[in-house]
Order: sequence, then C-alpha cells, then structure tokens
Amino acid sequence: MQRKSGVLAAGNFDSNTGYAWKLMERLWCELSVFYEAKNYQTYVVFPTVSEVPECLIDHNCIVEQADFTSRSLRSVMHQASYIKKNSIKAVYLTDQETKSFRFFIFRLCGVREIIVHDHTPGVRTHPGFLKKLIKVILNRLPLFSCTACFAVSPYVKQRLININGVPPSKVHCVTNGIEATNVKPGLREEGETVRIVTVGRASYYKGIDFALRVIRSLVYEHECRNIRYELFGDGPDLETFKKLAAELEIEPYVVFHGAVSNVAAKLETCDIAFHPSKGEAMSLAILEYMRAGLPVVAPNNPSVSSTLEHDQDSIIYQEGDVENAVNALLGLITSSEYRNRLGKCGQSRIVNEFSTEAMLLRFRRALSTVIG
Repeated sequence: MQRKSGVLAAGNFDSNTGYAWKLMERLWCELSVFYEAKNYQTYVVFPTVSEVPECLIDHNCIVEQADFTSRSLRSVMHQASYIKKNSIKAVYLTDQETKSFRFFIFRLCGVREIIVHDHTPGVRTHPGFLKKLIKVILNRLPLFSCTACFAVSPYVKQRLININGVPPSKVHCVTNGIEATNVKPGLREEGETVRIVTVGRASYYKGIDFALRVIRSLVYEHECRNIRYELFGDGPDLETFKKLAAELEIEPYVVFHGAVSNVAAKLETCDIAFHPSKGEAMSLAILEYMRAGLPVVAPNNPSVSSTLEHDQDSIIYQEGDVENAVNALLGLITSSEYRNRLGKCGQSRIVNEFSTEAMLLRFRRALSTVIG
C-alpha cells in the first residue's frame, strides 16, 4: 500500500509549553483538516514531547519528537531524513527564517511548499541599502526562500516586506483570534477602587518597571489613592519589581499575583488594562483585555498598538513618556462612563474581527491562496 503524502507542522518548544502555543495547536488542527481533504497525513513534531495535546489526537495528527529548530548540518540531515521517510510535501514553520539553505535541502527531499508563520514580537531596524538588496534577492530565489509567509498582524506583514525583504505577493495576514462565545457584554458598576491590570511576564521587556513609575506618579503627584495596580504573570524580574515597588513607596497600591489560572474570569473584575510592553507581534493579552470589556492603555509602539484604535477601544500614549501615560490613565480613572464606552467597543471588535472563527477563516483562505 502506497504511503500517504504528508504535511509537517513544527513546534519550537516542548509539546506542553505556553499559552500562545495553544493557539498554534488550533492552527495545526485546521491545517490537518485542510490537508486531509487532499488525502495528506499531518505530522506535528516538537524538540521534546512531554504530553501530546488532545486536540491533535482528535484531528488524526501524528505527534512525534523531531527538532526542526536547529540549523546545524547534523540537525538538517536528520530533518531531511524525517521528510523523506514520511513523504512530506508541505512544511509549516512558526517564527523561523524566510530563506535558508536548508529549504533547498528540504526541496531536494520532495517538499513543494514551505510556509513560515511569523509571530515574533518587536520593532526591527531598517537595513541599509546593500543589506536590504541582498535580503530582497534571497527571498526571491525559488529553491532557497519560503513559498509564503503568514503574518500575525498588519504590522508584522509590513515588517516582513519592508525589513525582511519578502515579496508582497508572498505575504498573507492571518491575525490572532480568541474565543468570543463567552463575551459578557454589560456595564461595570463603579467601585471604590479602580483596578488597573497588566497580563504578561514579569520582565523589563514587558515594561513593568515603567508601569510602576506611572503608578507612583498617579498616587503621589496626582493624589489618586483609589487605585490598585495588579500584575498577572510570573517571570525572571518579579522579585526585582517587588523591590522597586518598595523603593517607590507604592506597595499598598500594587499586587503581584504571579502565575494565575483563569485569567479571563479575573479580568472581568478589573477596570482598566495597562499594557506598557516594548514589543509584541499581536498580543493575546490585549485581545483578552478587549474581550473582558476593559479599555486598553498602550504605547504608540506600532508592534504593540497596531490593532488598537485610539479613543475607540483604547488610549494610546507616547512610548516611554510617564506623564503622557499618567494622563491617559487619569481620564479613565475619573470616568466610568468613558471606561465603559471604550470597553464596549473593544468587545464588539473581538466578536466581529478577532474571534477564533475569524482567525481560522483567514487561515483557510491564506492556505487556499498558497496551495490551491
């Protein structure tokens, strides 16, 4: 009996790692449905496998241990062997290079399509003329460049074109989405304490030190004693931030929750989302704030705020400007009506633009465009 052709989806971490990888599992399942109609078998591989995600089993995916993150010659030979053994004709990679010598090796082994889905965060420096020219040329070489790029946000799409040098015809926008079936519309009652929340890793890259300085200004320079800032998330700098809160004398106004479960339910008890991150691709935390009906305060860093609409679902402040961020928060702290208006708009956008169903529809359309 002839072996089925295969499609390969490669994870970059252990099979049981991270919230964002749960989203990738949904895309891999959709990939399996798409290719099953073409009589392909879907393989999902991880560098290590500690637990096999149930949804992948339900979608008839074969889950195995194989590292497709390494670029060493030895690793590429193992990757090529895996591709030949399983008759892989299409490869779907996440957050990997758009051009590579190993893509040439993969194609020699029978691969026809290579798709790279870019979720990497942050702003990139524009390359000089010569470097940009080299990137443009390499990303147009049929055997060495990917077949298509899926971008997780409009900003990432432009970054792939303008910074990476990928031809615009190769780039398709597949924005993130979250479950919208449990959106609970309604106005929040005004309480004695206004709860300001950040969901994210306790790290300097997420801007938590900046948030603490903003809170200090609100408390001591603007006499906002009715606020409480809460961080949902663990991370490498958590203890440092606790010490910083003590140095800034804002301990009574700050709560470090560490890692928490059921974030969605906890957000429903908060009033304002503050997301001072220095870089994102398309933040799932921001989508969760919007689903919970929270107005979002975020910097004008395009990688962070590109999916937000100022004075519609959010207030955008000048990145790194403490007083500008303070003023953005003050308007929301002092007006529950303003908070509710922005929060309601955010919920509407989740339902209409950023639901899981909308994400999967964009994914299917992109696959159909690339594969046919």
